[in-house]
Amino acid sequence: MIPLINLGQERAFNPAGALQWLSYAFVAAGWVLATTIAAGAARVFNRR
Repeated sequence: MIPLINLGQERAFNPAGALQWLSYAFVAAGWVLATTIAAGAARVFNRR
């Protein structure tokens, strides 16, 4: 996909300082949550 127009999204969301670290923490928490849910689902399906 080739971006043909600029919608201004990069300028609208550009965290800096503490907000940047908070966004990193949210990404890491999402990965941990997704991994935990996948492991739980695999364990439930493995029992049957």
